[in-house]
Formats: sequence, C-alpha cells, structure tokens
Amino acid sequence: MILKRTGPGGSIALIAPSSPFDRALYEQGRAILDGAGFRTVPGKNIFSANGYQAGSDVERAGDLTDAIRDPGIEAIVCIRGGYGSGRILPWLNFHSLKNNHKILIGHSDITFVHLALLARMGWITFHGPNLTGIGESPERAQSVIDALCGTARFEWNFGPEQVLRHGAAIGQVIGGNLTCLSHLVGTPFLPDLMGALLLIEDRGEALYRLDRIINHLKLAGILEKLGAILLGEFENCAENTKINEMVMEHVKYFDFPVIHDLPFGHGRRNEVIPLGAPFVLDTHERVLRIQSPIIG
Repeated sequence: MILKRTGPGGSIALIAPSSPFDRALYEQGRAILDGAGFRTVPGKNIFSANGYQAGSDVERAGDLTDAIRDPGIEAIVCIRGGYGSGRILPWLNFHSLKNNHKILIGHSDITFVHLALLARMGWITFHGPNLTGIGESPERAQSVIDALCGTARFEWNFGPEQVLRHGAAIGQVIGGNLTCLSHLVGTPFLPDLMGALLLIEDRGEALYRLDRIINHLKLAGILEKLGAILLGEFENCAENTKINEMVMEHVKYFDFPVIHDLPFGHGRRNEVIPLGAPFVLDTHERVLRIQSPIIG
C-alpha cells in the first residue's frame, strides 16, 4: 500500500465537483494552503455556477479530469460539498485516469468521488475537510497539511465509552457520508465492502431517515459483509444515543465491533483519514490505526 504525498512547493488543484461556494471562505482556505508553502491552482470552471451546482456536469468533470492528468499537479483539494459530484461520475474516463494517481481530499458530497475512485481505479483517497471548511475553521488545516506532506500518523485512540460492541478487525476503511454512500448501492461506483471497516457520518438527517438508510444497507446484504462499523459525527441529526441504539438494533445478529463518536464528519473535529487503506481496529486496546503504510 502506497500513500501519495507532496510538500511545501507542491501544486494543489482546487476543484468544485459539487455546489457553488462562499467566495470569502474559498479565499481564506486558499490563503492558508498558500501560506503553508503550497502552490494552489484553481480549476478553470470553479466559478461557473449553474443553479445549485458549480458549473455543468461536463465542466465539473473536466476540472477533475484535467487535475488528474496534469503531471504538474500533485494533489487535489475539493472546495465544497453540497450536491452534484455523483452527476459527474459518468463523465469520468476511469481507464485513462487510473495510472495518474493523485492525492484527493474532501468530504460530504465528495463521498461519491471517493467511492468511485476506489471502486473503479483502486485509489486510496483522503476523507477530510474541504477548502471552505479550512477557511471557516483554520484549526482544521493542520490535519490536511499533515496528510499532504505524509507526516500524519493515522492513528486514533478512543475511550471505553465509545465502544458499542467489542471486537477486533483488520480491513479497508471505506465510507464517508452515509446518505451519499447509500445512493451508490446498485451502481458500479460502490466498492466491494467485504470485510470493510465502514466509516459513516451525516448531517441534518432525522433519526427515521438514518434508520431507513441503515435498513437499506441491511436489505442489500451489505451489513453482513462488514468487518466493523465506525460511526463518525452526526451533526444536527438525532441524539447520538438514539442513533447508536438504532444502529445496534440493525446489527444485533452480526458480531463485528462497533465504535462511535470518532472525529470524522461535518463537525469541527473533521480529521483526515485515508479511504481504501487497511486499518487495524482493536476495541480492547482501544485503537484504530493504519496498517503499515508506505509513503511515496
């Protein structure tokens, strides 16, 4: 397993695969990355707002494709989530892009891109703050910079109160936004989840809607494949205790470990974690850690 890295002086493409964004937060986020020594390169269509999307499907897919194909670009940071990245998937020529592996960082609606790049090209990508999220909360920047530079440890310890069911597992961390992931079920853009440590988070969803999605995953035969469930932050959703109870009800006939309240999602703690990389989870040692990365 090789995790890509760049460093100060490296070129970072800024793309908008989903919704339009706040220009001030964009400038603030860009200034933080520039101030850390990176050279940010905006996609040519990022300001082509088209209703609730940041440009047409072709324009948004084109910016991602150009960033991947450009040999001078070492990393890609998505500007905002929102809605729309799932619409660009049919416009991506995965076969021609596969051998141009780049770092890609983003979250929320960017889950569509993360999962598609893993399913179709086997890429490891990074679930973490979007550019406007960095602009809004500059304390998020260090996790992004560490991931870009290859200095992140990708190890998290958790307390006994975060363990919903004990156990140990080794598998790829796969997931992101729960709602987005559910919309890829039945498509060729959802990776194989056999043995996966499923990382899920969401924002602004009522308990019954989260229940409906988890039930959908169960009916689709996905829950029975899993090696573990990792619950991130559920911002402005139901009470965490209610969410935990609902999840545990759905998985009560399986025996994999389940932990919750991890620092991934829409909250201020949104830390960077590589999706598609193998991790070790041990609830008795209370640790989630990457398994032997090679930084390249």
